[in-house]
Amino acid sequence: MQIVNHAMKIVSKDIKCDKFLWLWTTFFMLYMAISFSFLINRQFEDHEFFNPFADFLMMMVSPMMGFFFSRRSFKYLSEDSYTQMLFYYRSIPVPTEAVILSRAFMGLSAFVLNGIVFFGVTYAIASDLRSYMDLAAYASFGISWIGIGILIHGLYIYFEFMSSGKAYFWFTILLMFIFGVIMLGLIFVSGFRISLFGYFVVASYKWKLLSPVMWGSLALGLTGYILMCRLTYKRMRLRDLS
Repeated sequence: MQIVNHAMKIVSKDIKCDKFLWLWTTFFMLYMAISFSFLINRQFEDHEFFNPFADFLMMMVSPMMGFFFSRRSFKYLSEDSYTQMLFYYRSIPVPTEAVILSRAFMGLSAFVLNGIVFFGVTYAIASDLRSYMDLAAYASFGISWIGIGILIHGLYIYFEFMSSGKAYFWFTILLMFIFGVIMLGLIFVSGFRISLFGYFVVASYKWKLLSPVMWGSLALGLTGYILMCRLTYKRMRLRDLS
């Protein structure tokens, strides 16, 4: 319980120190939602859901829903702000468990806020999507992608705590490259017949909030997230910040 109290104090401090955190986060997600809504709606115009390019787009945007966009996140490359944060918490009596727990909590909270904004705005704009999916089916579709986003975001947390700002930047570039290679591989192997996007659409349309795909994605995402946070905690204690 004491670790949880320490973690909540860190969360409270981070929010108070950056008064525009909620504003920047909401603004960025609004921008992403408006931009992606037209691309997502296009998949529903002719009911052509099995498109690996849609997978690539959602694989990029879904993990980003786990971020609150603050001064620290904007300056990670120029000032190595995440390493500075760790150095600060090591200089004061704050348990390492509390630091990683606070980050895990902030990530899940961001997924709730950003998921509502992103998928809500997309649903409001994408008319062809609305005509195909009712709200329950679309909620299942959104939660399915949030599960994937949570799973991938665990990797972001690991490199956020375990690397310098420059290394973290190159990790994000590498991750996008890997997603691109996977997309091209699916196109080459299946000829646009295999797509996670399409699989989620079909499952959500058929089962709505009872979709085993949705619950499986969420369970997989949370399990992977917890395991990556535990691994980050174990490795973080050994990291040399000098």
